[in-house]
Amino acid sequence: MRNADDVLFDHLRRTNEDFAALVGSVGPERWTAPTPCPDWDVRALVGHLVQANVIYRMLLRGGSSDQFLIVREQNALGDDPVGSFRSAAEECLAAFAEPGSLDRDVDYPFGPADGRKLLGLLIADTVVHTWDLARATGAPDELDPQLVDWVDDNFEQLYTGVAEGPLDPSTTRHFAAPAPGVPGETRQDRMLRLVGRTP
Repeated sequence: MRNADDVLFDHLRRTNEDFAALVGSVGPERWTAPTPCPDWDVRALVGHLVQANVIYRMLLRGGSSDQFLIVREQNALGDDPVGSFRSAAEECLAAFAEPGSLDRDVDYPFGPADGRKLLGLLIADTVVHTWDLARATGAPDELDPQLVDWVDDNFEQLYTGVAEGPLDPSTTRHFAAPAPGVPGETRQDRMLRLVGRTP
């Protein structure tokens, strides 16, 4: 990826804040609303990102791919969605910042990865799901343009060789096939199209 590690940490902090702010704005009637991810309502979408932070922290500290797959199916959200996300995100960021974490190979079940690759994948996942959550709740869906540019610039490097990712033609989870590009599309629209969304 094309950025110094401190820039990556800043990207993760910023997208975490954007996502947490949206979670805090979800009204009680919206938690069962559908999202652009067909299998998830709003609660499941937020729970997915809580799980992602819990799982990546676990992998950075020696957890196994078997544990990953078990935790992925558990309910990590609890009764305080904002608190659950913020806590998991802060603990995960602290694990990424530990000496040696970014260069450590991890037992990632979807392809070879080190901590730096996980960090990039988590940034991208959180940016995209921020848009998903905004769409699901009727909030403004314009994303941070610097984060969009970063995901778009690093898209192939991030997802090449990642099973169940948007470049995996056999994936059956969370990524529809990308639609053809259209003249004059914004970088946000292009990024969303590449992950199978319809801007």
